[in-house]
Amino acid sequence: MISGVKNVLCAALGRSILCSLILSGLLLLTGWAGAATSYRVRSGDTLGQIAARAGLSVKQVQAANPKLRGKTVVQAGWGLTLPARPGAATQYRVRSGDSLSVIAKRYDISLSQLLRANPKYAGGKPVQVGVLVKIPARTVTASSTRTPAATVRTASTSSRGDGWLWPLSRYHTISSGYGERTLEGDSEMHYGVDIVAPLGTPVRAARSGRVLESRPDFERGWGWTVVIEHPDGWITRYAHLSVNLIRKGELVSQGQTIGRVGNTGRSTGPHLHFGTYLRWNPRDPLGLY
Repeated sequence: MISGVKNVLCAALGRSILCSLILSGLLLLTGWAGAATSYRVRSGDTLGQIAARAGLSVKQVQAANPKLRGKTVVQAGWGLTLPARPGAATQYRVRSGDSLSVIAKRYDISLSQLLRANPKYAGGKPVQVGVLVKIPARTVTASSTRTPAATVRTASTSSRGDGWLWPLSRYHTISSGYGERTLEGDSEMHYGVDIVAPLGTPVRAARSGRVLESRPDFERGWGWTVVIEHPDGWITRYAHLSVNLIRKGELVSQGQTIGRVGNTGRSTGPHLHFGTYLRWNPRDPLGLY
C-alpha cells in the first residue's frame, strides 16, 4: 500500500530520487513506516478509541485513510488501515545539564520507559556527559509474556507536580505492566497496569474531572468500568470493577471513591486495571508518579 502511494505521487510529481526521499520522510512522520494492518469498524467504535487501542494518534490514523481527512466520525463496517506504531529505538548522547528525567521529557516518554531501556541506571546511578542512552519507541514492547510483578508505593501527589493520586490507598502488587504481553495465547498491547487487590477495595479518582463513562463494558472485556476526563487533556480508566459508585456526567473530586475492585470482564482474578491517556494517546501510568 505504501509503495503504491509513493509510486502514484512520484508519477504526478516526476520520478526522481529526491521525490522518493521526500515522500519516504513524510510517510515516516505520519506513522506509515513498517507494516500496516486492517481493522473493520464495529458498532460503538469512535476514531479516538480505535487509535488508542492501536497505540496511535488520531492524526496518524487519518493520514493512513484518505476518507478520514478532516473527519472524526467513523461508521460501522468501514475498513480502516492502521499504520505500524512509530518506530525503532534510537540513541542519544548525554549533554551537560541532562538527567534521565530531562531526557525522557525531551522525547515525550516516561521515566520508567527510559529506565527499562537502560537498566544500569535503575538504581539511581547518574548519567555521565558523553555517554549514549538508548531511547525506546514511545510504545514499549517487551519480549516477556507478562511483566514481572513489582510492588509500587502509594503516592498522594506526583513528583512532577501534577497532583496525581494513586487509585488505591495502600501498597499493592502490579501483576501486569504497561507494554506488550501474551494473554491466553494471543499477543496484545496492554495500555495500563493491573493492580492486584482484594475484592471490594475502594478505588479512588486519580484526579478531579468529569465522568465520561460509568457502565458495564463486557464487549471489550473491561467489565464494569469508569472513564474520567480531566481538564488538561488527560483521561483515566478504571476497569474490572465489582461496583460503580458514580454516574456518567458527574463531576468527581480527586480521591473520591468511584468504585470497588472486582473481577468482571476479561479478568483472571480480583484486580484493578488502571489506564492513563493524554488526548486518548496511551501513556504508562507509572511514568506519572
